[in-house]
Amino acid sequence: MSSSTLDFYWGLSSLDEKQRIDSATQLIAALVKFQNSMPQTDEMATNEEEMAKLCASDVAYAIPRLIKGLASPRDGARQGFSIGLSELLARIPCISVKLVLSLLWRFTEATNSMKGQEQRDMRFGRIFGLMALVQSGIIERTGTTAVDIRKIVMELTAIGSRKSYLREISYVTLTSMVPVLGKFEFKDELITMFVAVALDKGTIETPDELYLAMRLRREYPAYNWYTAFPHWQGKHMLSYKNVGKLAAILCETSTDNPALFSTWHSQLHTVWTEIFDLYFNKERAQEVADMAVMDFEVVWDHVVERGLFAPGASQFRRYWGFLLLERLMPHLSEENVPAMMTPNIVRGLSDNISLSGKSLLAKVGLRTAEKLIEICEGNTAVGLAVLTHLLNQRTTIQSSGPNTNNLRSMMANRIVAKLDSEAIVGYVDYLQKVFVTPKLARKNTTGVADPIMVTNVSDKSIEKQRGWAIDQMIRVAKYGQLPITDELTTNVLHFITAQAALKTITTIGTSGCGVAELEVRPTPPLSSASREYCAVTLISFVGDLNRMSTHKKDDTADAAADAAAASAGRLSTGCSRNGTVWSTAVIAKLLDGAANAKVGVSLHGFEEIKPTLVKMLQVMRSMEARSVQYAKKSIDTALRFRALELLLGNICMMATFTVDSGLRAEYLEVIPELHECFEKIIVQLDPTGKKAKKAKKAAAIAAAAATPAAAAELSEDDEPKPVEVLTDILISLLTKDSNSLRKLCEQVFAPFTGLMTSDALDSIIGVLQAREGVTGDDDGNVETQMELIDGEQDIDASHSGSDSDSDDELEQVEAVDEELRRKIEEALGNGSGDMDQAERSASGEEEEFDDDQMKVFDDKLAEIFHHKKQQKQDARDLKISFVNFKLRVLDLADTFMARQPESPLVLRLLPALLDLAKSTHKDSRSKPVHDRAMSILSARRTGVPKGFELQTVLDLLASVHERARRAADKSALKMLSSVAAYLARTVLDNHPEAEPQVFDLYRASLTDFMTRKASQLFADFFSAACLRMQPAQLQPFWRIAIASVAEYGRPLKAVNVFRQVQAYALAETILAGVPRLSAEDGKPFVALTAQLLGELQKALQETFAYAGSDLNKHETTGKLILDQQRMREIMQFSVKLITRCVKSDVLREAVDGALETTPEWTKSLGCVVCSPSFNSSQAVKQLCSTLANIHKVGTPKAKKEKAKASAIVE
Repeated sequence: MSSSTLDFYWGLSSLDEKQRIDSATQLIAALVKFQNSMPQTDEMATNEEEMAKLCASDVAYAIPRLIKGLASPRDGARQGFSIGLSELLARIPCISVKLVLSLLWRFTEATNSMKGQEQRDMRFGRIFGLMALVQSGIIERTGTTAVDIRKIVMELTAIGSRKSYLREISYVTLTSMVPVLGKFEFKDELITMFVAVALDKGTIETPDELYLAMRLRREYPAYNWYTAFPHWQGKHMLSYKNVGKLAAILCETSTDNPALFSTWHSQLHTVWTEIFDLYFNKERAQEVADMAVMDFEVVWDHVVERGLFAPGASQFRRYWGFLLLERLMPHLSEENVPAMMTPNIVRGLSDNISLSGKSLLAKVGLRTAEKLIEICEGNTAVGLAVLTHLLNQRTTIQSSGPNTNNLRSMMANRIVAKLDSEAIVGYVDYLQKVFVTPKLARKNTTGVADPIMVTNVSDKSIEKQRGWAIDQMIRVAKYGQLPITDELTTNVLHFITAQAALKTITTIGTSGCGVAELEVRPTPPLSSASREYCAVTLISFVGDLNRMSTHKKDDTADAAADAAAASAGRLSTGCSRNGTVWSTAVIAKLLDGAANAKVGVSLHGFEEIKPTLVKMLQVMRSMEARSVQYAKKSIDTALRFRALELLLGNICMMATFTVDSGLRAEYLEVIPELHECFEKIIVQLDPTGKKAKKAKKAAAIAAAAATPAAAAELSEDDEPKPVEVLTDILISLLTKDSNSLRKLCEQVFAPFTGLMTSDALDSIIGVLQAREGVTGDDDGNVETQMELIDGEQDIDASHSGSDSDSDDELEQVEAVDEELRRKIEEALGNGSGDMDQAERSASGEEEEFDDDQMKVFDDKLAEIFHHKKQQKQDARDLKISFVNFKLRVLDLADTFMARQPESPLVLRLLPALLDLAKSTHKDSRSKPVHDRAMSILSARRTGVPKGFELQTVLDLLASVHERARRAADKSALKMLSSVAAYLARTVLDNHPEAEPQVFDLYRASLTDFMTRKASQLFADFFSAACLRMQPAQLQPFWRIAIASVAEYGRPLKAVNVFRQVQAYALAETILAGVPRLSAEDGKPFVALTAQLLGELQKALQETFAYAGSDLNKHETTGKLILDQQRMREIMQFSVKLITRCVKSDVLREAVDGALETTPEWTKSLGCVVCSPSFNSSQAVKQLCSTLANIHKVGTPKAKKEKAKASAIVE
């Protein structure tokens, strides 16, 4: 052996990859040179003696030396020695598989005497040796027997089964042997052996086995795989019938044998390479079609969406999911975006993306998002597809993490920046092609439309694609940040309208049918389900467009221009920039298509409604013309005409496209009423028009022809005003369970709030006051037509004890039992033959049912209980519907109060809202109604009503005070305090002379608060009114503060010591509005402040004297009545009150004359300090020191005087 090759072995174990390769290259070159000097022979060395004869000495030394190095744990020895071994075996033709296996088995044998680390090194050495053997290609040499191959397969399988972390590399090595099997005459025997040994007789449970099985079936399709894999169906492992098994294997889950996946690995399994190659390799497209392989979307949905990113999935599974997303990126197109951007995947990205995240999962999530953004920026079609999925409400669910919105903001902003109108139009065209020809519009991996892909596609899959295309178009049209034009929105609207309602009835020739959206026939034809989905989606889409404005704001405009722009923006809501309302455009498109001889209408009952639609289209265009006409004259009038057009157009559209025949009939009944309402409103809003003149002339003729009695009757029975009719129509529409209709009613109602009348408001109040089981009166109030669910009854508070409640419940239970008993007895009577039941009872006989009778009895019992269960469910649904209806009407009430804060009718709404909030307080199922009413009542209004009767508002204010004194909880009291403050401000703004009445009401509430222990009032009830008032209106509340301190700040005047403390707290809280007083407004408050401070000092002096006396103790327990805590609170509130006055420039002069440090004052303080009950409290002593010079409290010199005062007190 030459010593020149020994140095190369040391380089094979280097950590430097380049050095390892260089050493291996030089070593192999030298060994091959030595071997070439030997005589050429066709013999194969099967043992070491033959190897010594046939090979050069350096080669004979190198092979064992390289095999031994495979088990070395030193640096990169395994990689270097395996490379050298593989290359050497490939270049020396006289080496047989049998020889290599014998050497490998000898030098890498793991014995029980070895340590764990040594055994591990031996296993790795054997694995690397077998890999080198397979990669060298010597298996293909003559002399390789089935026994040799079986030995390799059994060893690799055994290693993989013993150690899970070696399973994948073992099966990858086995898979690399698959192409070689076909070169042997006994290949069928080898395949059978592979299946029996490596795949456990076709039982495939792991991704490794799946990878091997897929490669075997791919290389040898003629083999009888149905027998080999009895548990797998179809021509391919990825057949639709195997999707459940595939999902479990690829997600690495097993309920039967969890130990299979006990070790997690940070890289994707090699089987995914085979799967991606199958779907995205252009050369294998035909294989996908011939073998009936399931769509890639199905694999992705079951494995990634429902498995790796399923809710509750571990971070390890989500990590694999991100790696798969990265693997998919190079193949990403607008076709497979729907499969990728699924709800769970988007949520997974949102939860795990963090710019500052340091975890492995956060890093891979951010890296995946960045790659996705780069692809979206480079391909606008993909960018739009991704963006619309990000905007999907179902995929933007609020997640638990703090970075939920990072994904949407980071991706949406960067994607939108790269999009233009041309790209958006192209994407919409693509979506329309997907809808018309599903699958055909989608390109396969070859880039060519593949008709084969249309075969074996279920109707459900086609409808799903069409639904996805419609949803995508709508999301693009609604996204405000995209450069959307009216033409694009109209294109989408017309396309959905055509697909929902129109169809070609003749063969389209070269001239076409005249409707651009129908030029290409849908393939396959549209199903009724697809048309219904288009109709429902169209209604929802138009409902969204109704709330979108097409007006663009000019940031450079001045204030006047901004006001004009705001008006223009309100007028352009729900219509295109040319003023066409979107619902009108839908009706016009439908009628245009219906007028075409080559086009038919697929809508049920269209011929009956068609004349009405034609007439209403003319009315809507008249409304549009009037809104344009009045846009510059009166924007309010223009908005009212536009609102009517919106309502009429949407009702016509709903009546046309709705699937429910009952709803269609109800909508059709509303259309004539709306038309009549429009005719009357024209007269009201346009008194100089032709119709107004005709109406006046007809009224004059009727009045002249009528007798005086008839004329009086005519005036009494005057028809309702248009706004009253409109309000009733809107309320009736709110009974429908439609979110779009609810928002439309609010939008239409808003412009008419300025025309509201008392009768119109009564319709709203009637609904708010209605209860289940109570119908309206004959004067037009709404009839609820709902039965009482809970058996609610008005029970007086004095009779609502637990005994009566339990009795009522018992009576209900008994009533239910009686009904059930009656029905069961009927079933028993019908199922027990003709024998008289009374006779059987008298004789004591009991007849047993036979099988037939028992079956009849069981069926009747099942029917009875099913009926009772259905009754309960219907009652529950009715309750929910009633609650939702009231919520919608509450929205109308809120709109009216917000739009017309100065209307006196607002005061009529308040009692109804107060009663509603009270009646729904304890009803858990009506909690949304209660919360909504509370929110409306607690809201701060910008103005107050005007033109009302004073006594009515005073009575209402008194009622609110009475409710507050007996409020159910703090939230109700807070709401009532807000309402009381609102009403007090309303009275004082309009009738300043009513200030004494307002004072008397608050004075009575003060008395209740201080003298009644069960009173629910608190100090904030009074301060809430102060915050609402203007500075000049605060005098009544100043007097409340004086009365609070003067009457209830003294000992034993309040109901308890806590309320005595609250007397000082209330005064201090009321004076919180001192900083708002100006020099002019503050003049009347100087005298009030002097009076307040004088009463404060007197009350404190009496309190201090009482605290230090023996009276300050309970007769029985001996405990202090006024303890240290309460004394400290009284002093603190007093100091705060005086300080507020001192810091006010307006009120400072009142302090000097009102507060005096007299001997009596000092003596009273001494009673507190010297009392054993208080001298242990440092806080009380410090406050006494502060109050010692009461006339200097709050002044800059007060701190300097504090030390002296403390000494005096001591």
